[in-house]
Amino acid sequence: MRYFLLLTLICFLSCTESEFRETEAADSSDTLAVPDATPPVVDSELVEEDSSSTGVIGPPAQNLTVTLEAGGLQRQYRLYVPTTRDGTSMPLLIAVHGGGGGAGIPFQQEEQFRMLSEYERVILAFPIGINVGNNEADWQLNTTPDRQHDIEFIGGIIDDIGSRYALDESRIYATGYSLGSMFVYELACHMSDRFAAIASHAGSMPLAPASCNPEVFVPIMHIHGVADSIIPYSTAWDWKAWDSVGTMTDIPGLISYWSGKYGCQTVTEEETSSSTHIVHSDCQQGVRVEHHRLPGDHDWPFSLNGAVTPQVLWWFLSEFTR
Repeated sequence: MRYFLLLTLICFLSCTESEFRETEAADSSDTLAVPDATPPVVDSELVEEDSSSTGVIGPPAQNLTVTLEAGGLQRQYRLYVPTTRDGTSMPLLIAVHGGGGGAGIPFQQEEQFRMLSEYERVILAFPIGINVGNNEADWQLNTTPDRQHDIEFIGGIIDDIGSRYALDESRIYATGYSLGSMFVYELACHMSDRFAAIASHAGSMPLAPASCNPEVFVPIMHIHGVADSIIPYSTAWDWKAWDSVGTMTDIPGLISYWSGKYGCQTVTEEETSSSTHIVHSDCQQGVRVEHHRLPGDHDWPFSLNGAVTPQVLWWFLSEFTR
């Protein structure tokens, strides 16, 4: 029955964005609300208990922008807590936007992610990046001890949500797009004790990271198009003016880096309807490294092998706990 409902949900999500909004306008009682253009801002220190919830702390959160202090900076993230919460602890999925995709810009397929949130009862957090110092982009790459502001920010988000909602600390996950995909590998390197798995699209990582020696291994899924002209699939590349990050690796090199670090012993490759699915398994600590090699470009794919992309990501992520 669960899979029948899931297939029904996927079919519903396959409609176009315009059709979704038209249906929502016609009958808002049957669908999720479209995010407001200017969501309310909440100071994390001023949030009160919600007595209407079943033992869950925190206000109803459909599109809140929360402000907190982290790494000596004032930072913000957008928060979505499912209306289907029932008092049991919930997993958290942090979705990291690409370059220039911060405040006021929805994450890729955000409406579908919100549908997933309601169905799976998972909290969503959308951190908003900022450009710090001489960085060329919104998220700090090649993290070092003196450049921890974004790592501290993500930690602050987890702590803030955990202080106000029933959060399952063993099921914290991350996804990202483009630059956001690059940053989730910083999480795998520097916050592996907090994340159960990561899955992202169209990113890369430094060819020679300054520091990446996690004691706890994080399962990884990476999706990438071979025709990507922004983040090349087959060649390493350099930033225009971000020498501290260094050369970024090609995608086969990225997959090789993690599968080698994790000591994976088995690799399988399967041609599917929309990707070449490569799986590195029999890895240490029971993790896995998966890669969907797409024929397309840098654009976020709406679906993979007949399922909407957020669902494909969640199927992988939710297999793992910390």
